[in-house]
Amino acid sequence: MPIMADSSQPVRIKTINHVGVPVSEREKSLPFYRDMAGLEIIPAMEDGKSLVWMETADHTMVHNVEGAPIPHVAFEVEDFDAALAAVRAAGIEIIKGPLERVDGQRAFYCFDSDGNRLEFTTARNLKPLKRERVVDEWGRTSEV
Repeated sequence: MPIMADSSQPVRIKTINHVGVPVSEREKSLPFYRDMAGLEIIPAMEDGKSLVWMETADHTMVHNVEGAPIPHVAFEVEDFDAALAAVRAAGIEIIKGPLERVDGQRAFYCFDSDGNRLEFTTARNLKPLKRERVVDEWGRTSEV
């Protein structure tokens, strides 16, 4: 049964925003994603030493997350508030969020009926940053 935003409309997914990939050590895994797969390292919009944000040529993001227990997929939805309301109305537990990242992107996490961790998001870069974020060749993000 689909999660419904109202009596007739399911949650509308626009695209895959990113996938979260668990890694054991960022310095060990990053050369594969950066050098072999050709992903571009981009500044993370969340703080944390365990995160490396990258993107493909079509701007789909891949987030390496050191120490994460399981992978996740993040779906960008047409109407974030409707998606959040639909998930709650369906009795599905929100395990993290809703939250807002420094660039204005909103997100929340839940599990599907098979235990897969899912994230639902808005688009990214919705508001200007208070301070510029830069990233080094190892994916460490800082503000300048």
